[in-house]
Amino acid sequence: MKTYKLIFIIALVLSLSMPAMTVSAQTPSAAVSLTAPVPNPSVVGGDTTLNLAINVVNINPGVGGVEVYLGYNPTMVAPPTTPNGAAEVLPDFFGTSTVNINEVLPAAQCPGGASPCVHLVVAGPPQVTQNGTAARFHFRGLAEGSACFTVLQSVLVDANGFNVTHTPATQQCVTIQYRVTVTGTVQRQGVPANPNTGGGTRACSVVTATGTTSLGPVNTDVNGAFQLPNLQIGSYTVRAVYPGYLPSDKTGITVVAGGATTVNLATTTLRGGDVNGDNAINILDIGSIISKFGLASASVKSASANCTTADEAADINDDGRVNISDLAIAAGNWGVVGPTVWP
Repeated sequence: MKTYKLIFIIALVLSLSMPAMTVSAQTPSAAVSLTAPVPNPSVVGGDTTLNLAINVVNINPGVGGVEVYLGYNPTMVAPPTTPNGAAEVLPDFFGTSTVNINEVLPAAQCPGGASPCVHLVVAGPPQVTQNGTAARFHFRGLAEGSACFTVLQSVLVDANGFNVTHTPATQQCVTIQYRVTVTGTVQRQGVPANPNTGGGTRACSVVTATGTTSLGPVNTDVNGAFQLPNLQIGSYTVRAVYPGYLPSDKTGITVVAGGATTVNLATTTLRGGDVNGDNAINILDIGSIISKFGLASASVKSASANCTTADEAADINDDGRVNISDLAIAAGNWGVVGPTVWP
């Protein structure tokens, strides 16, 4: 018995003194997934994107290719397009892929035959452990509702061409809503201030929409143009304002499902002279201009980079001075009250 005990002790000592063999702490695994659509909700006529991601851990000799059939509802979204085909192949998983096929197939050529699909094949340098995006899909909304994207079939293969068992992607959906973008132009009487030195621009008029929801304010650009995006279904009034001018209103703007996604309000011109902002041009405004007559360094909002400079309202035409031009504009609009009607 002593001999057996001695042998056991020697064997135990030897086993403890031998270097440990390296054992991977991670179990081999692989998965294909779809990222959540962006933006969500999306809009009719707008773009929504989602990515195909691949995650592999300890897959030897490495995943070298993926083939996916992505199904979509053609009544909700248009077939995807990019400058390079139906999908945008990205380098985040394979690096620079050596082979890619991307095409839109009719339902009859897609797994299950229930919906059209995007057929995507990407191959590249084998990836043993990697997590990244292989492709991005761009869809344009066609109708209100929920649009879902389903991987009908996915195949991963290793560098020897053998299938790699993987977790399939789950379905992703996006809510598509009908929205309208309102555009137009706001000009101001007497601007640019010509031939006076200093000039001026049509920038920095403020535009808002009120009604079913409220949107804005947004500032006009140097040409007086603006965009108010994402008006929901409902009725609205759009108003344009600028210091020293009467506001202008466009009423009765109705957004209905199935209509145009862009509404152009054309051009309105703000009437100058409302220095005190009470929506009426009268003796009080004339008095304000006279009290500052001759001011040669008036603060001009439209001259600031982000429309943040406080404006001297008595300088009606934004030429940086209060003079006869401003008095003439106000006097010519004597008695006019606002808001004026946006044509």
